Amino acid sequence: MVEEEQTPDRGSRVLLVAVMLCLIIVAHVFMWFSDMPRDLKIVFTVLNAAGWTIVLAPILLVDRWLATIQAGAPEEEAEGQSL
Repeated sequence: MVEEEQTPDRGSRVLLVAVMLCLIIVAHVFMWFSDMPRDLKIVFTVLNAAGWTIVLAPILLVDRWLATIQAGAPEEEAEGQSL
C-alpha cells in the first residue's frame, strides 16, 4: 500500500511564515535595545534583511509558480481529451 505525500494546507504555511516573521522582528527589537554600537546594528539589520530576502523570495515565488501550473493542469488535460 502506497501512501500519498501530504502537503501542508495554505493556512499552516501562512501561520509558519507569520511565526517566522514575528521571531525575526522580536530578534531585531532586542538587538536594537542592546548595547552594541549603532553602526554595527545597522550592518547586522541590513545583512539580515538581505539574507532573508535571498532565502525566502525564491521559495515563495516558486511556490506561487507551482500553484499556477497545478491550477492550469486540469484544463490542459481536458483540452487534450477533446481533440
